[in-house]
Amino acid sequence: MRWLIAALVLILVVFGAIPIGILTLGAVMIAPAVAEQVRQDPCSAYDAGTTLAATGSGTSGFGLPKWGTPRHQSLTSPAQTIPATIQTLYLAAAARYRVPWQLLAGIGMAETRHGRNNHTSTAGAQGLMQFMPGTFAAYGVDGNGDGRRDIHNDADSIHSAANYLVHSGVRTGQAGVIRALWAYNRSVSYRNDVLYYSWSYAGRAVIVDADNPAGDCLPVDGDLPGFDGTCPPSHSAAEPGLRATALRGLRCVKAAFPSITRIGGRGPRPIAASDHPRGLAVDFMISKWSTDAGNAFGWRVAHWVQANAKALRVKYIIFDARKWVPTVSNTWRAYHHPLGASPTLAHRDHVHVSFHDH
Repeated sequence: MRWLIAALVLILVVFGAIPIGILTLGAVMIAPAVAEQVRQDPCSAYDAGTTLAATGSGTSGFGLPKWGTPRHQSLTSPAQTIPATIQTLYLAAAARYRVPWQLLAGIGMAETRHGRNNHTSTAGAQGLMQFMPGTFAAYGVDGNGDGRRDIHNDADSIHSAANYLVHSGVRTGQAGVIRALWAYNRSVSYRNDVLYYSWSYAGRAVIVDADNPAGDCLPVDGDLPGFDGTCPPSHSAAEPGLRATALRGLRCVKAAFPSITRIGGRGPRPIAASDHPRGLAVDFMISKWSTDAGNAFGWRVAHWVQANAKALRVKYIIFDARKWVPTVSNTWRAYHHPLGASPTLAHRDHVHVSFHDH
């Protein structure tokens, strides 16, 4: 086996113009990937009884493991229909690279909703399948036969994704699928979202109630939703009367956490210093806040806002009787409302976010 790996590295270096340092680093980093994912995700399924057999034109017939926990995006954003032109590309790439078309569709759904949200990410990822330019330079292929490799071309993007998965070991069984998805995006919840969507497109996934997520399906700390600055209208009744910064903050939080259905905005408060009457504060109500799962979800919202505080012009955050004021300290301090300690006054049932006025 060692001579085979050495020969492969030599071929890629000589004929593919790929630096040997990249290949060596990849071999070192990918080796423990499966063990690390299993450690993080005990629900990870290597169980042959929960395997989706690959179907569709030209696929190799290997199976996809079932999704595990935690999941994030797929809890609140079901698999969307695939445009006919994109479906054709998934099938063509699947046939060319002998991978399940459902896996490609799962990635396309998780990344850009099959091109519906095709924007360059804050990290610089581009195209329908969200390639980083460096990765595309190494693994990008000409998918439509026009003689060029274009990171923004849908055919090139989808065929390149299939090519990258194959180079990452996707055809080496269920462990290979997990290893390849880890190489694509080093996030356990991302992997589970992709597999959930893949099973959805095969007609064998269940529907999750977005308003009542299971506790063990909540994303874990350290794996917060991304933020690319795309904050569409939320259609929340709390939007009217908000200043520009608070309005954008409401929309951005709602986009990151679609399962939040109750939001408070501008309105009178008994405390003169409150930012609500001025339209500079938003309350994000947390369902089942008194449960461990609800409290953990509330802290995820709070930590996401904290992580993006500068971009969102956040003045301070209050949740679970704790307050974070970035101009004072980077630590969360105990919070006591002057009028009492009820769940609402202590901000245990909602995440309060105040914004600067410009």
